Amino acid sequence: MKKYMMIFFILFSVLFLSACDTQFLNNEYKGGDWFYLENAGAVMPVWVRGNTSSNVFVIFLHGGPGFTSLDIAISSAYKDLYNEYAFVYFDQRGSGASQGNAKPESFTVDQFVEDLQKLVHVVRYKYNNPALFLMGHSWGGSLGTAYLLETKNQQYISGWIEINGAHNLVDGMYHSWEWVKTKANEKISNGVNVSYWQDEINWYNNTAPIFKMPNPIERHIKNIQELNGYFHNSSNDPGIVLFSSPLAPFGFLIGNSIVQRNLNLETFNLSPEMHKITTPSLILWGRHDGILPVIMAQDAYDHLGTDNADKYLYIFEHSAHSPMFEEPKLFTAKVKEFIDMYR
Repeated sequence: MKKYMMIFFILFSVLFLSACDTQFLNNEYKGGDWFYLENAGAVMPVWVRGNTSSNVFVIFLHGGPGFTSLDIAISSAYKDLYNEYAFVYFDQRGSGASQGNAKPESFTVDQFVEDLQKLVHVVRYKYNNPALFLMGHSWGGSLGTAYLLETKNQQYISGWIEINGAHNLVDGMYHSWEWVKTKANEKISNGVNVSYWQDEINWYNNTAPIFKMPNPIERHIKNIQELNGYFHNSSNDPGIVLFSSPLAPFGFLIGNSIVQRNLNLETFNLSPEMHKITTPSLILWGRHDGILPVIMAQDAYDHLGTDNADKYLYIFEHSAHSPMFEEPKLFTAKVKEFIDMYR
């Protein structure tokens, strides 16, 4: 049945592409520099846009694993920063609109880090050694943290910005399980969909909190969405840009599935090693995040080896997992304040 659903979706995507407003896509994705990063079988698109003459570049690491950076690139919070800095967006191996023939066994944290290392050196060479900042959202927080744990890499990075990051999935998934159970009990107390939420609590009580695709994480994420733990205000969900290129729907669907099934994250926990990171750091988190609850923001702050004078923590009171979408103006202000201190 799943195979037929996939075929149906691909056919629907092709029909949609033939009818969609290509003018919108052309307007949104024009300008800047486009090139490809090729490494270990993967061909990863890179888009550099914004103020390249500022000599300040922000490399954005998207979530997932297996998602895309293209939805972030055209969001209002980032558009407001393009007059100040240049941003580097790339779809990681097996993600979004990436291409090539990367083997499933290449989907390891070490390989993702190597890809990022090569991207950093390409940007330094191509743009005359600018000040570089890393910014990672969700899974991007895993990748950015892993990159910085190789201490030789820290010399190239002026600052690290983690947004609701997955630097510790062992504790993060435990707290996420507990978050859903707490919210579900609130629903039951208020007489809302009592039978459904009681069944879910029973399931949680008999299911280990691990990041494993397709189950149990797909069921868990569905509950988080129902409880407004992905977007605190569901109207702030911008959607994901699947149709930015003819290859994007296929890359997103197939790549996302392959990456998440092959990248072993069940025991992923970088917190004990984060004392090695001394780079100036900004931790940004949504108060209502159900995927990586806000307690993980303090975990990141406490475990970083960065001097207290050079690390910062800010909680967005009206956001869940993506404050850049839910509180874009405040998000922009916090990012700009940090970058301007360390550029």
